[in-house]
Amino acid sequence: MHESLSDTPLSSTQRVHLPPQLRTVHKMTNLSGNHAEDAYARLLMHNACYEAMPTSNKMVVFDLGLVLRKAFNGLIYQNTRHVLLSDARQEGKMQGILSVTDFIRVMLRKYREKKRVEHALAANEEHEEEEDIGKLTIEQYRELITAEGKQLHLVTVNADQSLLEAARLLSAHHIHRLPVLDPEEGSPLFILTHKRILKFLWCFGQQLSQPEYHIRTAKELGVGAWQGIRVVFPDTPLVDCLDILLHKGVSGLPVVERNTYKVVDMYSRFDAIGIALEERANNLEVTVQEALEFKNTMRAGDRSTDVVSVRDTDTLWRAITVLVESNVHRVCAVDAKGSIEGVISLSDVINFLVVKPGAALTPPPPRHWREKKVIGDMSDHELKALLQTSAYRLEEEAHHMPTPEF
Repeated sequence: MHESLSDTPLSSTQRVHLPPQLRTVHKMTNLSGNHAEDAYARLLMHNACYEAMPTSNKMVVFDLGLVLRKAFNGLIYQNTRHVLLSDARQEGKMQGILSVTDFIRVMLRKYREKKRVEHALAANEEHEEEEDIGKLTIEQYRELITAEGKQLHLVTVNADQSLLEAARLLSAHHIHRLPVLDPEEGSPLFILTHKRILKFLWCFGQQLSQPEYHIRTAKELGVGAWQGIRVVFPDTPLVDCLDILLHKGVSGLPVVERNTYKVVDMYSRFDAIGIALEERANNLEVTVQEALEFKNTMRAGDRSTDVVSVRDTDTLWRAITVLVESNVHRVCAVDAKGSIEGVISLSDVINFLVVKPGAALTPPPPRHWREKKVIGDMSDHELKALLQTSAYRLEEEAHHMPTPEF
């Protein structure tokens, strides 16, 4: 297992230096007219994933040979949503991700197997008990869900590829996390998420002129879910809540009052790992409200899964501001009485700001962040030649950019 310092937020002064070609890009995107709608996509197009890398970062890596029960215990006590998986037989090559989604899948499987056996015993029927899935290794578990067609392929991006390409991958594959790899060694550097991309846009996109749609509401613009919203009630059985999280493509569910649909809390996939620490909830025969009581005790001070709301009449920019400043994955849009009207997630915002308007853009080829030869081993003449070549390349790229039309 590998562990480093915890993730830290971007600040507008710590990273993204602006060489000549990026200064030109910022000038180009600070426009009204033709380029205003895709300004954020252009900003990401001309910045590599490396630019969004945190100054300190936490990654946990498990070997495929680790027993699943121990792996999930590690997931719980590391207080993380995911761990990377490596194979010692292939020199530690990354094989995939184990996440809270897998944790929920295993909990539901064990619960239903237990119920099946209890039903068979009560009816005096013969039955065969399945092997305890918790005793399987991670590799055996992945083989099992692969055979069932539930294993997702590992999707990665290189650090020198553009952030626009990364946003497209997150959207196209309907995933929430994207390992960023060293382009030469193939080793993971950090995990890129929708939240990280939005923070990048928040820090550096404010230099751009804001498109007119910023003053319109998210509902008007169709950003978020406004019909067929999936919710649960305080008395909903937890097993039903987890089933929705696993099979309906949502990562969080608003908890609403049954009669008024007033939002009272939020239950997310990440909250499910806490239920394993509560002995009475081991069989999942508790209500959502009971599970939330334990969540709120266990995770005091952590706002990432809190229920955060905006009015349904608030502008899109207001919703984005609340997402960023509250450090949450989604906000509920409510009416004047606090009743649920819609849900706006990070992925909804990224798709609207970047992926859709930038669909026709072609990112430039990746630039290598490191030369094959270590700079410290170069002679003065070689180093001078390298710097001159880099400067010439940057000037050429800036020269060939389209001239902005004012």
